[in-house]
Amino acid sequence: MTDEPTDRSATGESSRRTFLKSGALATGAIALGTGAVVSGRDGDGAAARDDQTETSPFASVQFANQESDDGTSVVVDQATLSEPGYVAFHDVSLFEGNVLESVIGVSDRLDAGVHYQTDVTLFDVPGADFETESLQGTGALIAMPHRETGDDETYDFVSSEGAEDGPFAENALPVVDLGFVAGTSGGEGTATDTPTDTATDTPTETPTDTPTDTPAGTGTDMGTGTDAASDETAPFATVDFENQVLDGDTVSVGQALLSDGGFVALHDARLLSGELFESVVGVSEYLEPGRHRTIEVTLDDPDQIAEVTFPPAPAKPLVPMPHLDTDGNETYDFVTSEGAEDGPYTSVGQAVVDLGFIVTEGEGTATGTAGAETEAPTDTETPMETPTDEGHETETEGY
Repeated sequence: MTDEPTDRSATGESSRRTFLKSGALATGAIALGTGAVVSGRDGDGAAARDDQTETSPFASVQFANQESDDGTSVVVDQATLSEPGYVAFHDVSLFEGNVLESVIGVSDRLDAGVHYQTDVTLFDVPGADFETESLQGTGALIAMPHRETGDDETYDFVSSEGAEDGPFAENALPVVDLGFVAGTSGGEGTATDTPTDTATDTPTETPTDTPTDTPAGTGTDMGTGTDAASDETAPFATVDFENQVLDGDTVSVGQALLSDGGFVALHDARLLSGELFESVVGVSEYLEPGRHRTIEVTLDDPDQIAEVTFPPAPAKPLVPMPHLDTDGNETYDFVTSEGAEDGPYTSVGQAVVDLGFIVTEGEGTATGTAGAETEAPTDTETPMETPTDEGHETETEGY
C-alpha cells in the first residue's frame, strides 16, 4: 500500500491507444495491474523499468481501508499522475472481466502531479447506470488511475466503451490499489464482502512513525490479536507489491513494514470469494519487526494460482497480506491452525492488503502504454538501513 503516512481530511505517449483494443491492455478486457506504485517503493530512487522509457505514462495510487459514512464517497489518500487524468473505482466484478460494468465511481479531473485526500463520489459515473445509490456492508474496492485521452475534461472510459481515457499501466497492466470500505449498515456489500475475520486491529494502513497518534479502529474477533482500542501501541503494518514477470517460482514483495514482526502471506483471487485458507499460495520467512525491502517469497505452485478472466489472456492477481506471529514460534501457522494463530495485521477492522499481478515470461512485455514506476515525494528522511542475512534489507530504528 504505502510506506509513508498520509492524513485523511504524470504520461509521454500521445497516441490514443484504446484500452479495449488488442495489445498489452487488450480487447474487451483489462489485465489488472499492480497494487499501487507508491513513494519509496523500491528504495532505490528508480524512476522507470529497464524496458520502459522515461517519457512513458506513469501513475501511483494509495487507497487505504476506510469507512464511508453514507456509502456514497471514498477518499484516495494519494495519487500521482504524470499527466492529467482521474482515479476510477471498480468493484470486484472487475475480476470477472466486467471492465466497464465494474466502474462505480470516479474522481474529478486531476492535473498532472501529486494529489492528496481526493474525494471520489460513487455511483455517479458518466455513461453508467446503477441499481443502487450507496455501498451496503463492507467490501473491497479497486482504485485505478486513468488517463485523460479525450481532452474534454470528462471521464469517458465507460461511455466510450473503453475507446477513451484508459488506465495508466505498469508492466502492461493497469496500476491499482485494493482497499476495504465499510459502507452503510445492513445489506450485502455492494463491492464484495470482505473475506476475512481479521486477527488484530491496527490504527491505520498507512501508519506514521508514531502510531500512538493515530486513532485505533474496531477489530473483529479471531482470538489471536490485540484489542487496538485499549492498546496505544497496537500492531500496524504496510505492504507494497508490484506487477511483475514471474521468474521461476519466486516473487518479490517490494516493501513491508511490520511493527511486531511476522510474515507476508500471498493470497490468490480466491481470497475475494471467501476462501481464506485455500487462497494462500506462498508466505515469506519470518520477518523481524521493522521495515523490509525486496522480500523474496516462494510460491507453493505457480501453476495452481487462480486465474481471472481478462482477455487476451487470463491474469493472476496476488494479494499480499502481512501477518503477526502470535505464538512467537517464527513459523506461519495461520493455515494449519485454521486462523487460531498468526492472524493478519488490520486497519479499520479489515486486513491490510495490496494488489498486484504476475505474468509469465513472454506475457508481460511492456508496450508504449506501460507506465514507469515513480517515486512520490515524502517529507520524511530516509531511515538508516541495516542489511540482514535474509536476502532483503531491514530497517528497525524508527521504522
